[in-house]
Amino acid sequence: MHNERVLFLEDDRICAAATCASLRDYGCNVVETHNAAEAYAIIDEHPSLTALVTDINLGPGEDGFATARYARAAYPGLSVIYTSALNILRYAAERVPGSEFITKPFETSAIVRALSRVHRFHEVS
Repeated sequence: MHNERVLFLEDDRICAAATCASLRDYGCNVVETHNAAEAYAIIDEHPSLTALVTDINLGPGEDGFATARYARAAYPGLSVIYTSALNILRYAAERVPGSEFITKPFETSAIVRALSRVHRFHEVS
């Protein structure tokens, strides 16, 4: 996972801080954001992102699905991982192709494994 450039979008700041620190321990370069507006600004300014990990429910404003569609439009090969405690049915209907879903609560290692699987999907596509 070294040199992965991950945009991590989570409105729960405690969860975000802990997970981002753990992803950094895995060797990822992580940009932490807490709402879709912040994420859009990073997407527009950060030409080297390789992955987006986003919570589906983000409070007021756009949700994780809208953010993933925006990010994928900017970076067609971007790996996308969705996280949520409750939205597996919405994921099936609204996800971007080639993405993965992780149920909360999760271990950071689950994100790392999912990123590896999604990367392989994009390499084959």
